[in-house]
Amino acid sequence: MPCDILLWNLIWFVLSALFKENVVTSSMSFVVIIILLLLACATYGIFKTISHPAFITSFLWFCILLIYQTVDHGLYALSDKLYGVLLLWNIGFCFSSLAICYVRFPIFVNWHYDKYNSGMKVLLPIFIISLLIAIYGLYIKGNYYNSDNIFRGIRESSVLAMEGEDDFQYPMYVTFAMAVVGQSVAVLISLLYVGKKKNLFVIIYACLVLLFFVMRSNKYAMAQLLLAFLAISSYNNTLSKRKFFVYLVCFLGLMLTVHLLRAGDGYEFDFVKFISVYFLAPLPAFDSVLNTHIDYISDFHGEYTLRFIIPFLQTLGFSVEGNPDPFNLHNWTYTPLPVNVYTIMFSYYVDWGYWGIIVFSILLGTFWGGIWKGVKKGYKVALIIYSCFFYMLIFQFFADFFFQYFWVTFQTIIFTLFLFFCNHAYKK
Repeated sequence: MPCDILLWNLIWFVLSALFKENVVTSSMSFVVIIILLLLACATYGIFKTISHPAFITSFLWFCILLIYQTVDHGLYALSDKLYGVLLLWNIGFCFSSLAICYVRFPIFVNWHYDKYNSGMKVLLPIFIISLLIAIYGLYIKGNYYNSDNIFRGIRESSVLAMEGEDDFQYPMYVTFAMAVVGQSVAVLISLLYVGKKKNLFVIIYACLVLLFFVMRSNKYAMAQLLLAFLAISSYNNTLSKRKFFVYLVCFLGLMLTVHLLRAGDGYEFDFVKFISVYFLAPLPAFDSVLNTHIDYISDFHGEYTLRFIIPFLQTLGFSVEGNPDPFNLHNWTYTPLPVNVYTIMFSYYVDWGYWGIIVFSILLGTFWGGIWKGVKKGYKVALIIYSCFFYMLIFQFFADFFFQYFWVTFQTIIFTLFLFFCNHAYKK
């Protein structure tokens, strides 16, 4: 569909939705929604694709805000301050991710590797064995906390871990296996979309990865897997309307399945409440932070965003005090539904105020634009990284997964580079 037709259809849809009866909108919300729509359409018009991070970010926030304004969800109304912050975030992210695509960098190595290195022959059996051990480890942990519902038991262990009360200890071999399978998505994507042969071992591995993610009782781990496939399909231009619908149904179905598996006895499921809590509630939660005076935690600005580096600073002798959970995020903010997530912008704002939102929107926009540029150039290593991290891009309305799990992010990048460049270095 040409961009101008897409633009006018979307504008007509937005206007018709916003001017429906019983829909209350502020002038600020209206302006921001329209600007987000224009950013999405402009990006689509430039690159003729929906896979660019600028399009995904602007269109994602556009959809979230449109739904928030038009659906009877029962959550608190959003202030103009939140809309202004969203505008700062989207403009910084979109313009930096677009600008980096036009910057030329010197190429010092050959990035055009069409296949992972021969080390995969050794890694695949190791990952299969590690997955079997990790699945067994999850089983014994879930059974330890709840023998009637191991999924509920795994969930209970996660809650206790956040509160520092998890007394369960994996055997050493299970701990090692858990560390290994942390890169299972990168391996799976490499096998399915970069490798040329799909043998029995690949099929077994794929099934074990799916089982492991379900056993973890973690909705966002499942989302990482499915959204990685979505990103690959978008890149390969095989994302038809039917395929997108299938991905959407599978995504919601697996999220719902995991949610119900770990729910307690007598739990009554409410679909509207489920959608409201996971997709909409982070906005009023962050809005409450914006409209509440919060002093900086300490003289070290960055205690929450950069908490992964605090142990190193302390080792070097810096007097930096780190709180693993400075805002008691395992507690609840009522919107009025209980929620303990505050969008991707939360830590940046709390650590550095509005400047934090501006600076990190530019930094992350540059990162995502650079990765996407590598994907369009045909770099398979960039494709693996982009697909593995795609869930971070989609779930920015929920929380910051990039810095929250920074060491996992860093390890995934290093591991993916190893998969594609190790063989090259060995030959040299």
